[in-house]
Amino acid sequence: MKFTDLNPHGGIGANCTYCQIGPFRFALDSGLHPKHAGNDSVPRHDQIDPDGLDFILLTHCHLDHLGSLPLLSRKNPRAPVFLSYPSSILARRMLSNSLAVMKRQRSELNLPELPLYGRADLLALYDRMEIIPIEEPVVFEKNGQAIEITAYHAGHVAGAVSFELTHQGKSVFFTGDLLFNDLRTLDGAQLPRHPVDLLVMETTRGGAERPPGQQREGEITRLLEDIRKALSRGGSVLIPVFALGRMQEMLVVLDEARKNKVLPPTPVFCSGLGMDLVNHIHQISQNFNRVHFKRKVLRSLGAQPLPRRLQPGEPLPMRGIYLVSSGMLVENTPSYMLASSMLGDDRNGLFFVGYCDPSTPGGQLLETEHGEDFLFDAIDIRQKVRASLHRYDLSGHADRDELLAYAEAVSPRKIILHHGDPDARAWFLQKFKERNLPALDPEPLIEYDV
Repeated sequence: MKFTDLNPHGGIGANCTYCQIGPFRFALDSGLHPKHAGNDSVPRHDQIDPDGLDFILLTHCHLDHLGSLPLLSRKNPRAPVFLSYPSSILARRMLSNSLAVMKRQRSELNLPELPLYGRADLLALYDRMEIIPIEEPVVFEKNGQAIEITAYHAGHVAGAVSFELTHQGKSVFFTGDLLFNDLRTLDGAQLPRHPVDLLVMETTRGGAERPPGQQREGEITRLLEDIRKALSRGGSVLIPVFALGRMQEMLVVLDEARKNKVLPPTPVFCSGLGMDLVNHIHQISQNFNRVHFKRKVLRSLGAQPLPRRLQPGEPLPMRGIYLVSSGMLVENTPSYMLASSMLGDDRNGLFFVGYCDPSTPGGQLLETEHGEDFLFDAIDIRQKVRASLHRYDLSGHADRDELLAYAEAVSPRKIILHHGDPDARAWFLQKFKERNLPALDPEPLIEYDV
């Protein structure tokens, strides 16, 4: 197989991989880099000849995997886009929201190239989408040859899949983003354990060791206890969440805690894209037995929209639990604005339930000492850190020991490391070397023949 990582920045970001197996040329994912904007956020699609793809594979609908797919599809109008049923539903809402954000950023960031695509590009992309069933091979033919494509449930978020491609008796397995643990709203990954020739494996958590004895349920228990403490001292709680997956999971966690009297009756306020996705994920759960979410949880919790009188930097008009995006406190999002109002009150709690990149406001806040000033630069508000700040390991990715065990189980002849920062990949390279498993850490924009 020929393999090229088209994310020019390397690591995790504008995920897009260009591959060739025999006569078949295809791309896996096409995202936008969350740390960049405009043309700088896009994979290097120019490395692919116009109309040069036979098909495109989409692993899931987070924007770092999906966000530039309309551009790639526009340049390859004859290539079908293979994706799961849940992703065929979620992609429409995620891309529509992305288009709206880019229109707003055009003036905010002074980037005349935005938006990168329009409504007509989205409609054309939707016409090219072809749902691929789970664990039922699909055969694609070209020049008298055939390649077999099989999708497997990957956990992570609704609709996430891994792909196995088989051609002339040789197999390549792309993990995509994986989570083996069951969630309240989603079954864990269900992957094959048979040998493969080549494994292309995500490495997101390779740089972080899970503390001994730490389990997801224990982290949820710790989170709920910290929420209870903040409420009991008369404060409010902000839980920044990712719109796809984490918002819906936390709604169910809070509802269970309320029913079991772990938390007292308290107003729950929600907003953002995550709330828009509630109906979509409810629809998916009706037709896809690995997703478990019902929108009645909103009624059970008494979830409300944000109070109208919210003003950045000013005390909250209503006490409660605020469950809003973005998960990393990205500038000018609901969580960013709310944090500016809550940070200076020692009764409140700001509780992070997902990864925060160190360069984002959320990551910077977590590194700020209690009592120090924190500047909300985008709105020119400075607050002292008085509220409780905690982070809980509720990652949507498999930990490194689970990934290592899976790689050993399928005994590949070669491994390509993917979707991970340099320290994460370095850890896996060392571990695979110790186990005599040949592994490659590819440089961006370089073609490898493996």
